Amino acid sequence: MRNLSLFLRWLHVVAAITWIGGMLFLALVLVPVTRRLGDAALRARLFHAVGVRFRTVGWIALGVLVATGLANLWLHPSLLTAPRFQWKLGLVVLTLVLSAVHDFILGPLAGAPGAAPSVRVRASWLARTNVVVVLVIVLLGLSLLR
Repeated sequence: MRNLSLFLRWLHVVAAITWIGGMLFLALVLVPVTRRLGDAALRARLFHAVGVRFRTVGWIALGVLVATGLANLWLHPSLLTAPRFQWKLGLVVLTLVLSAVHDFILGPLAGAPGAAPSVRVRASWLARTNVVVVLVIVLLGLSLLR
């Protein structure tokens, strides 16, 4: 059981690294680089292609996070009574909703040809908000380690 618990925690962390690292890459690297491109059509195509690819990787990572989180909870049911865990769980639900709205509603609208700048701004702020929520989730998760 000890090895299974370690493996599940490792897999959980790897999935979190993949998802959070991708979000931070988009915000800290891709967005600034694409803003410097003079060709608006190229910028839009590049951001759309990277976004669609990352959406697939991100949702796979989210699936792994949910599965390993549930498995870890099964192995350590005492976590259910920890207030920090309850906050973490609530924020996980929130980030899943924010991610779904961004990836399947606002993101595609923002990437559509002729999209209103206000839609792009809303998608961008939703993504930023989600990054902050995810970083709080990581902090809460670390606070649960024994």
